[in-house]
Amino acid sequence: MKTPVNKSTLKQHFTYYWWLYLLVAVIAVLGVNLLYTVTAYRVPNDRKIRMIVYGLADQEGVDHYMESIRQSDLSDMEKMDSEQIPPDDLNGLSTLSTRVYASDGDIYVLPLDTFISYAESGVLMPLEDDKELMEILGDRADVTRGWRTLRDSEESHLFGIPLNQLPGLASYVYAERGFICVAYGSTNPDNTLKFFRILCRDMLTAPETDATETASPSPETP
Repeated sequence: MKTPVNKSTLKQHFTYYWWLYLLVAVIAVLGVNLLYTVTAYRVPNDRKIRMIVYGLADQEGVDHYMESIRQSDLSDMEKMDSEQIPPDDLNGLSTLSTRVYASDGDIYVLPLDTFISYAESGVLMPLEDDKELMEILGDRADVTRGWRTLRDSEESHLFGIPLNQLPGLASYVYAERGFICVAYGSTNPDNTLKFFRILCRDMLTAPETDATETASPSPETP
């Protein structure tokens, strides 16, 4: 004999089986999220460039500059952006190490000690054979401090450009006695180096300042 469907039986049913409906709802939500995660579009590695700053950064300014270069010089790229990792001896270094060894980043801004450590371990790209970059820097930038010796082979290479030789970068990033360099594990090396050359070219000159803002106020006369 069938149980009649009425208010009383429905109430009894939901009293004992509410968890089943909750479980079905949770599984449905998780299923939709999983489907979205699996099928969501991901920008291919050869269509994106990321700059990671281990220090202080005007991230909005960096992203705006990178997007302007993407539109004007690297229109094949779909995404060019930055990430700031606040310097910290524990969490910051751990996050940075994860990014470097997972090849999640193409260009890095690093403070001196971190730069030396990564350069000597061989995770940064040698730059001295890039003739176009060397011509851009020429005698306008002293890159001597960017030369470091690999621990394993004792070979010396130019692994980074000192930030103080690129005064235009001062309004965008800061790292203590810092360097800007290219990751050896970059998944988009050709386009990364093209952007790196443009960046160095643009940042060799300090940004122009408004004379009215920088001029010292005149003393008032009695």
